[in-house]
Amino acid sequence: MNPVHWLFFIATVGLSAAVAFYGIWVRGRYSMPGVASSLTGCDAARLVLDRMGMAHVSITPVGGGKNPDGLSESDGFFLPRRIYDGRDLVSLVRAARLAFVKGQLSNAVFWEHLKRKMVFAARVTVFLGWICFLSGVFIRGLGFLMPLGLGAFSVVVLFSFLDLSFELEMEERTSKMFKDADCFEPHELVCFRKLNLAMSLERIACLVRLPSDSVSGLFVRSRHGV
Repeated sequence: MNPVHWLFFIATVGLSAAVAFYGIWVRGRYSMPGVASSLTGCDAARLVLDRMGMAHVSITPVGGGKNPDGLSESDGFFLPRRIYDGRDLVSLVRAARLAFVKGQLSNAVFWEHLKRKMVFAARVTVFLGWICFLSGVFIRGLGFLMPLGLGAFSVVVLFSFLDLSFELEMEERTSKMFKDADCFEPHELVCFRKLNLAMSLERIACLVRLPSDSVSGLFVRSRHGV
């Protein structure tokens, strides 16, 4: 690669990898495995919704793919069963963040569908970017594809940064809600805030996480004969 290509590679993939490793480190240090909270994911979501003036919104656990990941209706809010019943800090943070989105967006169903389409578009762009980039690096005569791959990486990272302000606002406000509610011990609150911040940065890590998650998922399915 020439210096310009190296610069774009470090600015996109290098940044994404750094954020991904930061998230892994935060989860390893602050998720407190084996320590069950007195709250469940349902309690965490209820706290956020109540403090956002949405006490009338019911919370329903779902499974089997129906309304996954917080998909909301006008009069209800759905959480995956693993998050709804979860007492680990990761589940509490996920529940709080999903409830915050419900409280911020009047038409949560529309925004959930839009988010899924954007995630799908980002996933396709990332994979096409890696195909173009690796083809340009390793296949003679296809060097012209390398800038296309780096361009795809740049677009995905740019959109991730455009969404970052909302993610950071979500982290700040949900963490403050739990601090004001005084439902955590001081060390639990520190862990909650660290995990919350790491999740706010997750989208920047998508250049590394999407391919690695797909590969690990493939190995899991192969191991179980799926």
